[in-house]
Amino acid sequence: AINDMGSGRLMGFIDNVAPAAADLKPEQTVAGEELKREKGAPTALFVFKTVYQPNLGQITFFKVKAGEVKLNDKLVNSRNDETEILNQLFIMDGKERKPISQLTVGDIGATLKLKYTKTNDTLHEAGHPVAIKPIKYPASRIRKAVYAENKNDEEKLSDALRKIRSQDPTVVVKYSKEAKQLILGCQGELHLATIKWTLKNIYGVDVRFEKPKISFRETIQKASNASYRHKKQSGGSGQFGEVHMKIEPWHEGMEDPDGFNIRGKEEVDLPWGGKLMFYNCIVGGVIDVRYLPSIMKGVLEVMESGPLTGSYIRDVRVMVYDGKMHSVDSNDISFKIAGAHAFKEAFLNANPKLLEPTQELTVKVPEEMVGNVMTDLQSRRSMIQGIDSLNNYQILKCITPEAELYGYSTDLRSLTQGRATFNSSFASYQPVPANVQKELIQQE
Repeated sequence: AINDMGSGRLMGFIDNVAPAAADLKPEQTVAGEELKREKGAPTALFVFKTVYQPNLGQITFFKVKAGEVKLNDKLVNSRNDETEILNQLFIMDGKERKPISQLTVGDIGATLKLKYTKTNDTLHEAGHPVAIKPIKYPASRIRKAVYAENKNDEEKLSDALRKIRSQDPTVVVKYSKEAKQLILGCQGELHLATIKWTLKNIYGVDVRFEKPKISFRETIQKASNASYRHKKQSGGSGQFGEVHMKIEPWHEGMEDPDGFNIRGKEEVDLPWGGKLMFYNCIVGGVIDVRYLPSIMKGVLEVMESGPLTGSYIRDVRVMVYDGKMHSVDSNDISFKIAGAHAFKEAFLNANPKLLEPTQELTVKVPEEMVGNVMTDLQSRRSMIQGIDSLNNYQILKCITPEAELYGYSTDLRSLTQGRATFNSSFASYQPVPANVQKELIQQE
């Protein structure tokens, strides 16, 4: 551009090939309505980029989609209904900011230090609510666990990643309570290297990346009975509670259990997926009904950390059908402990099975390279679901365990000289092969 090399050809291409502004399709709102691109229409801005600079703070880039915006205008964020005041308006010319008092429909501008606004938000005139369709960003292709080299920088790291995420929505940051790891998702190795450089040179945080832990699930494959008596005496009133229960695998649409006098049923949607079906089958008042929530609480505590690998347990139904209590010593904590121990024993006797998350993987690969890619997928325990053709490419669709996709982005690029692409999304939890389950349990 400095030497005017190619500028004319580029401008000629835009003039001859690119559509005119008048030919643009109407802007679509989230509600499915068309937004009028008119100067006299109510003001609507779309935020398409956010940047943080050490000496300035947050710079918000936007396009005026309708109406006009003036200095010190008050606009409402459609996502959170917060009011923002545009105290400064700029047109950006590279790094240079040119102050301006007014922008009209079609203009691109910037402002500073908005408190409640981030990328993909819509700012609209008060009394004229509108939400413009957000940009859809690609899903992460690689995932890493990220740690601060200095433990004292952990809070600083979280704040820096939050700012990077607000500037680049293709960066995904979340904390896995189950794995106790901060997980970073991005588009590839170069993207990851850029993030690491930014953390070190812009925010002053040295980090390291590790392989993220896989979020397994535990369940059972057959029915099992167990009982447990909790008894503790230490002067004065003690603790006593005895629980008898049966557990079974559960699936959607399953009939209520036979052979029990069902007095009550509770269906619990587990936060980590799946369900717990809890049945009160007590006959004759051998356990007071007020202790049943404590028994269920004990069961849920075990389900939060399964006996096999410490993973969450899902899709089990529990029938509490007998037990004993003491008029003085029985209390909530006694039945909670008894319920937890009885459930754990029953679980280990019910042929427990480890489940692993699988991904629906789609790979677009040149025809001449399909063989190598197929061989690699099969080595990753993939189940091929289908193959489609598109021009000179083959589209491979398969189900692959998430544990086998670590490093796949780099390996696929090496196999195909960077000519193949892929995307993936969560499919379901599937049983782990027996040999893999044995190895995982031994590692715990």
